[in-house]
Amino acid sequence: MRSKMKGAALNLVDMLNQPSHHHILQQFRSKKFRKGERISSPHMDCDDVLIVSAGRLRVFLSYGEREFTLYYLEAGDIFTTHTRAWIEAVKDSAILVSSTRTFGQHLVNHPEIAVQMTGILGDMLGSSWDVIEGIIFHDAKTRLIAFILSQAKARGMVTENGVEFACDLTMEDISLIIGSTRQTTSSLFNVLIKDGDILRICKNKYAVVDINALSARLAEYKS
Repeated sequence: MRSKMKGAALNLVDMLNQPSHHHILQQFRSKKFRKGERISSPHMDCDDVLIVSAGRLRVFLSYGEREFTLYYLEAGDIFTTHTRAWIEAVKDSAILVSSTRTFGQHLVNHPEIAVQMTGILGDMLGSSWDVIEGIIFHDAKTRLIAFILSQAKARGMVTENGVEFACDLTMEDISLIIGSTRQTTSSLFNVLIKDGDILRICKNKYAVVDINALSARLAEYKS
């Protein structure tokens, strides 16, 4: 499982801020959203490209009362409004918006941006497949361990406690990522702490005590 705290490793805003591309960035309009605001839904009649300039957005699927988080978009990530996904701000956020048609013309004139886009979309597609694979083939415990390891590997730092990493997601957020209930996720998380697999250092900060051992166990669960 990839780290769903970040849609992609590449930052499109950094590229567009370069002098050779700044004229493209100026054609985007800026919008701000408060935490909890809905940015896009499958029912909205719009066809735009959005780039996150600040904050964090959640991209998810919704079926009745059930939701499945695909990934989070952070500064530099790009997405479109013409998918079947919902997008909401999980922090106060700012985005840059352009019509898909206008942005497509820029891609024709600037193929280097299209190359950047290929990497971003590849990361997002991989994250989506991880969600599908996890829900179909693995139980909630396996999905939770995969999520924790993804955070440790993407954001972690080796200390005397193991691999420490920051995670400001709530238990509700994590349950939506792994496709489980908040109560089940909380119980499984506490079991991992009790068994000594992870440590709670302080608020929003954890450590994987032995990342190699936990990775090996995850591989066994998946086999």
